[in-house]
Amino acid sequence: MFEMTPKMGEFADVEPLSISTGLPDELCEIMYTDEYRELLGIARSLMARGELSERALRLTGRVIDLAPAFYTIWNYRFDILVSLSKDLSNDEKVLRLNEELDWIDEFTLNNPKNYQIWSYKQCILQNHPSPVLKRELPILKFMLDEDTKNYHVWSFRKWCILFFNDFSNELEFADSMVERDVYNNSAWTHRMFILKNLKPTAVEIKTEVEYIMRKINYVPQNISPWTYLRGIYENFLASKYDNNIVEFAKKFTSNVTDLDFEDPNVKLPDIESSYSLEFLAHIYSLQKTTIINAKRAYMGLSSKYDPIRKFYWDSQISRLH
Repeated sequence: MFEMTPKMGEFADVEPLSISTGLPDELCEIMYTDEYRELLGIARSLMARGELSERALRLTGRVIDLAPAFYTIWNYRFDILVSLSKDLSNDEKVLRLNEELDWIDEFTLNNPKNYQIWSYKQCILQNHPSPVLKRELPILKFMLDEDTKNYHVWSFRKWCILFFNDFSNELEFADSMVERDVYNNSAWTHRMFILKNLKPTAVEIKTEVEYIMRKINYVPQNISPWTYLRGIYENFLASKYDNNIVEFAKKFTSNVTDLDFEDPNVKLPDIESSYSLEFLAHIYSLQKTTIINAKRAYMGLSSKYDPIRKFYWDSQISRLH
């Protein structure tokens, strides 16, 4: 185990640099704690003279505890680690970097929204002689269990899957997250990311469409699966929407697109999903023969089903030709 905690006595030879501007007309001087002022002053001094030592590494750990978003210190810590590892044997380097990964994981648990963690961890893995995906998955699962929509964690998971080129468990994982919360757009987005990289067959895409339809049947007024469904057709089916999917979407709209909107006495019925109507509007807008249906769908959205976006829907109508 490497010593991770700095002892202030070991910096007796270092003259701290000031972290204040000292300007006489400074509008609002920041009230730093004494510890923060001392540690940052020492860190600035060490950086200024380019010291890449064990004690400097320990110091960066404490500074990061106090200022997790201070990206300059993260960069400095990485430079130190690279320097200390360059002459190690392969096994020694593995031990050193595994120790660093353990430290990062522990730090992550107390700083779930800190994005510097993840870019730093990427750098460590890229410099690791034998990185292992299996090691990364538990902490990622734990973090998403704590916050299922943590953008930084989802982004890092995508990076890991690409870095290790291992998609073997990702569809199952994405499904578990959708099952947990069908509204979790991050999980749906991750699933699309997986499919784009797996390049599924026509049969697999058909199965995926059936999967989405089941989720929509469960909660029709949920934008995530409708957006995902459109993405499936655009990315894998050349935007060729078959009649079955049109009829599926129509069943949530009370056939609004069949109504005569020119009739001043027309009464718009209640529908189960405004997102299904938006989905239909897009499909109908692709063909000249169904432009009138697209117009009716947008008019319904504008006047009753999604009036908060009235100007957007009216703009969509104006673009129809």
